[in-house]
Amino acid sequence: MPEHAVSSAELTGVCQRLAAHYTALAEKESARGAAGYARLDKEQMQCLRLLESCLNSGLWKQVRDLAEAINTYLDRQGHWTEKLTAVGMRLTAARQSGDRDDEMWSLYSLGYTYDRCGEQEKALAWAKQSLSIARELQHKEGEGWILNNMADIYRQQGKYKQALEQFQKSLTIMQEIGDKEGEGMTLNNIGMVYYNQNDYKTALEYYEKCLPISKKVGDQTREGITYNNIATVYRMKGDTTKALEYYKQDLSICQQLGDKAGEAQSRWNFGLTYEDIGDLAKADEYISQAVQIAETIDHPKLEEYRKGLARVRAARQAAQGKGGEA
Repeated sequence: MPEHAVSSAELTGVCQRLAAHYTALAEKESARGAAGYARLDKEQMQCLRLLESCLNSGLWKQVRDLAEAINTYLDRQGHWTEKLTAVGMRLTAARQSGDRDDEMWSLYSLGYTYDRCGEQEKALAWAKQSLSIARELQHKEGEGWILNNMADIYRQQGKYKQALEQFQKSLTIMQEIGDKEGEGMTLNNIGMVYYNQNDYKTALEYYEKCLPISKKVGDQTREGITYNNIATVYRMKGDTTKALEYYKQDLSICQQLGDKAGEAQSRWNFGLTYEDIGDLAKADEYISQAVQIAETIDHPKLEEYRKGLARVRAARQAAQGKGGEA
């Protein structure tokens, strides 16, 4: 007997059922944080293949839902190449279906992810496309978040005046629409601009405005980042005891969330602080850990971490040569 030929309708039905299953699985495991990400690592390739199959079958909603469900997992685990692939398919689905709102958010996500990868010019190009749609749609929430991302890229480029102007526009929108999470994020980022200009007093004021907001809305990611930023201010002021206390709180949150990039940064900062106080063995321990994590996710600061580790180990060898402890 001839084999039963699978019709396109049957294939579509299979894709729909699989997409529903994996979307629910991703949402469930992502809600568990770090504990659930190990399970999703095993399903990652299947999810990406399924996204492609749904896209080819014209299942635009399934593409959007599954891409959204795996978004936080891919980002926190540092799977940025895979995230760009998933968001790229989501963008195609949004454009094919004429969903301008989701097109805006997909473009925003591409910009954010390229920024995470350290590719600022690409990030800015995608963000500008997203901003154009947000303004066309009069989507104030989207405009506020996109302006924030663009401003942070300007900050990283050293364009502090431009960054502050954009952050202020973002902050005004966030406050007008009552987006407390966005308000907290923007306050933190304004603090970073002042920190970059060595105005530690003003930076600390903005961080301390952000922290209670982030705690109140349950934004643990921003809470951890703010602890890290407060710690760095204290480190620069020479108060290493307070710096270590705040870095410890940041590290705890990063580990709880499964944020590998954040954990690498936190361990790097621990290492720098121990280097400041002359505990080179501790500095070596923490910076080594930062390098190991960064290597697993292709962290944009990997080379900086490696150079820091080489510097600390050279200092330890020099100290040992003089008969000191290292």
